[in-house]
Amino acid sequence: MKEQIEILLDKYWEGETSLEEEKMLRQLLATSEGFESEKAFFLGVEEIAALEEAPFSLQKKNPWIANWMSIAAGIVLFLVSGLAIYQYEKEKAERAAYQEVMQAFALINTQLEKGTKSMQVMGEFKHLNTTQELFETKEEN
Repeated sequence: MKEQIEILLDKYWEGETSLEEEKMLRQLLATSEGFESEKAFFLGVEEIAALEEAPFSLQKKNPWIANWMSIAAGIVLFLVSGLAIYQYEKEKAERAAYQEVMQAFALINTQLEKGTKSMQVMGEFKHLNTTQELFETKEEN
């Protein structure tokens, strides 16, 4: 019996056994003494084969929560977009106001230059000290 077990084990480790020979090897190992490591191996293989795969399933999410989450995500997206547009419009208005102020300053500068040129004409009359002399009027006292 031990010889038959050893022959079957050699064939098994070489990968040359049939399913019937493997079944016989398991039966012989279960009824004989010795070969403790081989018994443990084959019993472990049988236990692993006997285990049924537990069905793996994800927990089903509550559709109510999923719907609310998608609605909340949409609202957040809407708010962020609105904030970005608000910031853009605010900066655009600031730039427009700055341009208007610069145009007003340019107009003031132009008008001041015209006034300065007018004053230069008056500078030619420096030699006259009084208004009366300028208009050749004499006041009688």
